[in-house]
Amino acid sequence: MIVFHSRNDVLVRSSDGRNFVLQEPLEVVRDDGARFRVPAGATSDGASTPSEMWAILPPFGPWWLAAIVHDAAYRGTLERQMANDTWMVAMLPKEQCDLLFLDCMSALGVEQGKKEALYEGVRLGGWKAFREDRA
Repeated sequence: MIVFHSRNDVLVRSSDGRNFVLQEPLEVVRDDGARFRVPAGATSDGASTPSEMWAILPPFGPWWLAAIVHDAAYRGTLERQMANDTWMVAMLPKEQCDLLFLDCMSALGVEQGKKEALYEGVRLGGWKAFREDRA
């Protein structure tokens, strides 16, 4: 389970209403004590759902904060707090990025069916985005 240590809303800026820049850090803590942070300046376009599905699963919904964390994890901007309280880039493998997304959605109370659909979408179809984001 994940706990969001930042506010339940985040301050972002956008010049096009589709791509957003985080204006303040977003922190999450797993049950095992692992602390992750999306730093200010990280970008997100919400959940990467196909536009044909936006009536059911739009890019922005109750999963918005989870999508910010997932985008940062894929893009290599997600940070993890180390034992000496310093922050280092996490560089999680794809499977762990996707599981973190699932955990974050659970913490946010995303409806089970939508949570599963979003998770399966990135688990099965996120390879291209993961490779491009890490290139």
